[in-house]
Amino acid sequence: MSVDGTRILVVDDERGIREGCRKVLASEGYDVASAEDGVAGLELFEKSRDFAAVLVDLKMPRMGGIELIERIRQEDEDIVLIVITAYATIRTAVEATKRGADGYIPKPFTPDELLVAVNTSLKKRAVSIEARRLREERERRLLELAFERSKSKTIINCMTDGVLVVNRDRQLVLRNAAAGLRIPECVALCLPSPLDALECAPLKELLVAALEAGSRPAIVSKEIAFGKSVHMVNASPVVEPNGETLGAVAVLRDITSLKKLETAKSMFVSMVAHELKSPLGAIEGYLNVILGGFVKEDSEKAREMMQRALARARALRTMVSELMNLTAMETGNFIVKRSPLEVGDIVAEAVESCREKAAAKNIELALHSTDGVEEILADRDAMLSVFTNLIDNAIKYTPEKGHINVDVGSNGLYVNVAVCDDGIGMTDEETEKAFEEFFRARNQYTARVAGTGLGLSLAKRFIEMHQGRITVRSRPGKGSTFTVSLPALGDDGEESERGTNVT
Repeated sequence: MSVDGTRILVVDDERGIREGCRKVLASEGYDVASAEDGVAGLELFEKSRDFAAVLVDLKMPRMGGIELIERIRQEDEDIVLIVITAYATIRTAVEATKRGADGYIPKPFTPDELLVAVNTSLKKRAVSIEARRLREERERRLLELAFERSKSKTIINCMTDGVLVVNRDRQLVLRNAAAGLRIPECVALCLPSPLDALECAPLKELLVAALEAGSRPAIVSKEIAFGKSVHMVNASPVVEPNGETLGAVAVLRDITSLKKLETAKSMFVSMVAHELKSPLGAIEGYLNVILGGFVKEDSEKAREMMQRALARARALRTMVSELMNLTAMETGNFIVKRSPLEVGDIVAEAVESCREKAAAKNIELALHSTDGVEEILADRDAMLSVFTNLIDNAIKYTPEKGHINVDVGSNGLYVNVAVCDDGIGMTDEETEKAFEEFFRARNQYTARVAGTGLGLSLAKRFIEMHQGRITVRSRPGKGSTFTVSLPALGDDGEESERGTNVT
């Protein structure tokens, strides 16, 4: 132990003892200070507070050694306190030890006895301080480790992707909450559990493949179905810097919606190709007949063909418009220009635009509008598109000689437009999906009806852009009722305050 600069305080009322101790200790490299009584010694200690040891006489004026030991020990638990006294008895030694003394040197003492006592005590002090430092460092590291484990566990449990970890012995040692939702069977397993306890064979094979991948970083991936859900599972070995494989981790990401979207888009591409091919073929056929001169002497027949070709072209334009609107909404580039509108006028225009199509199927199309219907703040083109689409759909899915009623009214807070038909209707499952993109009911009747499955989806988006709501009630064979509710525009030009119920 190095003693250079180590400070020691000698407190004794005998000047000879103070000087003798100073010389002996200073010769060994200690920095020594002295005081003539307990009060002076305490003041010197409190002023510096950098002493490693204090030599204290028991019998001193103003403040005795026992009291001084107590006061110093209260302020510094590591300092070495050694009693030096001519009144060495068992009782005084025990009393001094109880009050905090570390050693006892009876007077008179030799320089060697003083140095042995001081050096030994200071070594014990150094060992004690180092042991405490190591203990505190260990506790701090344990706290840090516990915190890191807690933080890692929190992060893993907050992940929406499922996480599974297996060790090198092929035991499942960790799973997060998301994994439990995706693989219910693993929730009941006690950790650690053998990997074979998992029932999903593809998942087990993937984890084993990751464990056997060797020391090089690797990721093995596979799409695995869990019930009705499809997950992309990526598994990778956990490798130490020395190349030792500790285990493997698998991350499960739910791609069910992506697979559905992929299927829907594939169906959509196929459907659009079919929907484009049919009208284009018809238009081309009509034009070839006319240009070939086959109807040049029958102007009425040529006019009829031109009108059919125009109708087909309009259908194509509607389809393209729907696709462009969908793209604009998906990319955030769609803009609505809202201004005060008379709902009755917009609905009447939509009805009139569809009246010829309804007449072609001998469908009775009626418009009912109550007096005093409030205005709405809306984009005219968007509203015309919504109501035209709803009426056109009603005509498409209503057999000949059916009935369609369009009702316009208000309740003071909302303007309501209901399109009711007595057509083929929908099942509960079809009703739930009616507003999904690309969805079309599949049955014997709808197979003959052209469409992209985007109209209702776009209508719903338009209505929601205007803080409104669109709902549907339907029964197979009994028809459907689509109801649009939009905030009414108050007398002050502001949208009315809306309640929680929309009728």
